[in-house]
Amino acid sequence: MLLFKENQPLPRSRSNGSHTAGRTVILFAAAALIGFLGWSGVARLSWISLLYPFLYLQSRSRLEAFSAVFYYAGATWSVIPGSAVFFGTNASFALPLLLFLGCIALGSLPWLLLYHRRFIEVSAIAALAVLALPPLSLMTVAHPLISVGQWFPGTRWLGIFLPLIAILLYRWFGPRYTAGILLASFIVTHVRWTPPAVDPHVAAIDTHFGGSAFVPRSSLVLYHRERLIQREALKHRDSVVLFPETIVPTWSRMTDAHWQDTFRSLQQQHTTLLLGTTVPVPATQGSRNILLTRGFGPHFAYVQRIPVPIAMWHFGGRDGFPLMLRYPPTIRVLNQHAAVLMCYEQLLIWPALQSLARNPDMLLAPSNDYWASKTAIPAIQHEAAKDWADLWDIPLYEARNE
Repeated sequence: MLLFKENQPLPRSRSNGSHTAGRTVILFAAAALIGFLGWSGVARLSWISLLYPFLYLQSRSRLEAFSAVFYYAGATWSVIPGSAVFFGTNASFALPLLLFLGCIALGSLPWLLLYHRRFIEVSAIAALAVLALPPLSLMTVAHPLISVGQWFPGTRWLGIFLPLIAILLYRWFGPRYTAGILLASFIVTHVRWTPPAVDPHVAAIDTHFGGSAFVPRSSLVLYHRERLIQREALKHRDSVVLFPETIVPTWSRMTDAHWQDTFRSLQQQHTTLLLGTTVPVPATQGSRNILLTRGFGPHFAYVQRIPVPIAMWHFGGRDGFPLMLRYPPTIRVLNQHAAVLMCYEQLLIWPALQSLARNPDMLLAPSNDYWASKTAIPAIQHEAAKDWADLWDIPLYEARNE
C-alpha cells in the first residue's frame, strides 16, 4: 500500500531542518563575533577580521551568505554612538541608526549578490575586489584585507594576494591545509620581520582641544590654541612636526600673515610644520581638508581625497568637502616620500593602496576624533593605520585631536 501519492515530494526531515537552521545561526553568530572583535580597536585583534572570507566559504545557500550582514553589523556598530555625538541635536535621532544600516547594506551587498554555491571561492574574491574598488571603496569600511598587515608584515603586495590565493585554492586544499598555509606564512613573515625604526626627527603631537562640527569656537579660544601649537612646534629643532587634522579650523591669507613670525623662527631652526586645516574651494561653498606644510623646506599641501560621507562629503552638493581623488597620495618630507592617510582614509582600502603603491618611506596619519573620543573609533583607526604601515614595513606617525 502506497502512503504517498505519485510525484508528491517526501516531507522534509525535522532533524535535517533543525540542523540546517542551527548551522545558519552558528554562521551568523560567528560572523558577528568576527566583525565585533576584528573591528573592536583592541590592540592586535584586527587579524580576526581576515577570517570572515573563509567563514563565507562555508555558505551552502544564499541565506547562509547573509552572514555578511552580521559581520558588518558587528564591525560598524560604533557608527551609532559616534554619529550621535557628531550631529548632536542638529539631526534626527534616527540618523545614526540609518547610517549604521547604510554601512551594513553597502558592505554586505556584494557578498549577497555575487554568491554562487558552486563557485563560492570566486564569489568571495569577487566581493573582496568590488569592495576594494570605487565606488564602494569610497564609502565602505571594515574590509577584511585591511588586517593583512598584522598577518604578514613587511610583505607588501604579496601580503594582499596571499589570502586571495588561499581562498582560490580552498576547494582543493580544504580547511586544514588552507589554515596550515596561512599559519606557516604568518610564522615565516613574523620571524623574518623587524619593526621599522622611528625617526627621532619626526614628532607627532596629540592634542586635547575637543571640537564641534556646528558651534564655532570664539576667536579668543582659537587664538589661545594657535599660540599653544606655535610654542609646541618651536620646541622641536631640526625636525618635522605633525599636528592633527583641522587643528586650525580654517586657513586664509590673514591667518598666514598672523603666523609669519612663527614661520620665520621655524625656518631658522630647520623645523618643518605639518598642520591640519581647511581652505575654501573657489566659487563654491565647499572647503578642502588639507595638511599644510610651512616653516623649513618647500611649502605645499596634502589634500584629503576622501572625506567622511554625509558628515563632510555631501554627494554632489556645492557645500561640504568634495571628493579630491586626483590629488597626489604622497608628499615629500625630509627628502623622503611620505604616504598620508587623513582620518577616514585610514579605514578605506582604496586610498591606502593608492598611497602605498608609491612605495613611501613613512606613513603620516593625522585625524580629529573629538566626536568619537568616547567610542572605539579612534582605536580602530589606530589599528588600521598600524596594519597599513606594518604591511609596507614603514614607520607610522599619528597625530590625533580628542
